[in-house]
Amino acid sequence: MEDNCFLALTGEQNRMAWLHASWTEWRNLFVFEIMGRDGKLTIEGLGGSYGPERLTLHRMLPQMGPPETTVWEYPLPDRSFADEFENFVAAIEGRAPAIGDIKDAYANLTIVQTVYDRAQS
Repeated sequence: MEDNCFLALTGEQNRMAWLHASWTEWRNLFVFEIMGRDGKLTIEGLGGSYGPERLTLHRMLPQMGPPETTVWEYPLPDRSFADEFENFVAAIEGRAPAIGDIKDAYANLTIVQTVYDRAQS
């Protein structure tokens, strides 16, 4: 199955966010880019078949030309699921606030429903 999703969001002060999710890429790929006026952050990889986790900072120079680029790689094992589960248990036990809650879930589902509604019109 080949499927793509493109989503454009406008926030406060007309700031834009774009999301593209694709099943047409033939290899496992994770790339998350954050672009600003003076630079860009690129987050790549999820470990395993997605490649090493990497953070790249591209800083625009005043004279333009090629940006100043710094790369950090994180070859250690991914603890994100273990950390999320530990937070979940701590939240149930009342030792810590949950990272992400029902309000976050509702906000995400509201955005998705709005996208579906607008796609129908």
